[in-house]
Amino acid sequence: NARQGASERWADSGAMLRELKLEQYVEQFEEEEMTSIELLEEIVSRGDGEKELMDALKEMGIKKMGHRQAIVGAVVGKL
Repeated sequence: NARQGASERWADSGAMLRELKLEQYVEQFEEEEMTSIELLEEIVSRGDGEKELMDALKEMGIKKMGHRQAIVGAVVGKL
């Protein structure tokens, strides 16, 4: 698979968020113990995982749809 998985690209969600220029959310991810990229990948790999992660991000206070989509996109490797 030529496409790198999120966990191969980034050490943790903080590194991913910084690359996406969404570092303002690093604290929320730490508070929710969502720093593990493997955890995020595990969530999106479930049946309705992308929606599940979208909902989780919304609950975490990430109000902007575009920001949530960028994060989910990064985790699933669409970026």
